[in-house]
Amino acid sequence: MKFEYDPAKSLSNKTKHGIDFEEAKALWNDVDRLEALILRPGEKRYLLVGLIDSHHWTAIITYRGEAVRIISVRRSQNDEVKRYEKDRNIG
Repeated sequence: MKFEYDPAKSLSNKTKHGIDFEEAKALWNDVDRLEALILRPGEKRYLLVGLIDSHHWTAIITYRGEAVRIISVRRSQNDEVKRYEKDRNIG
């Protein structure tokens, strides 16, 4: 899978949220990751929730042709974790 992102934004994300976009690529290793369309005007964006080292992370992404563009990544909020677990029949 091809990924793209703004390197400056990746560095900023690491400072703010403790994860850069290179590290965030590991979300795609979670076969149970959850992806949902964000309803908003403009470019289609998606919320992706998955596990990295047993921690839930949420990414905001978009698709540009064959590439996944990572916009931001942060620790998942409680409601996102519950949705992930419910959809995966974990909780």
